Amino acid sequence: MTSLLDIELLRDLYPDPQARCRFLRRAHDVLRADRQALQAAMARRDHGDARQLAHRLQGTAAFLNGARESTLELFRALNQALAQGDVALLPGRCEPTLTYLSSLEAALLRATEDRATTGRKKKEMTN
Repeated sequence: MTSLLDIELLRDLYPDPQARCRFLRRAHDVLRADRQALQAAMARRDHGDARQLAHRLQGTAAFLNGARESTLELFRALNQALAQGDVALLPGRCEPTLTYLSSLEAALLRATEDRATTGRKKKEMTN
């Protein structure tokens, strides 16, 4: 199971709780916009744009979860279908990735709320 957020890494990079909260909000907004743009690109069969967005999302997810290898594996089927331009393969191959990205968005929101309201520390959030 690919983890969602590496809170320890984010705490190291953003030791100030307010700065960390701002980063988490911004990361959520960017991730959501990129996921929606990926879905739109796939719907209009713009595989070039979809490949670029998938690559960007993969990098964002790997940074946030600190699990580069498992993130690469998660995106592998989607990236292959996009590279082949195979529209028939896209729905089945993109579903696990899109589900993960939606879960990551939710985890970012939860982490933002935890930081803003409770200040509680969570070691790691997983799916």
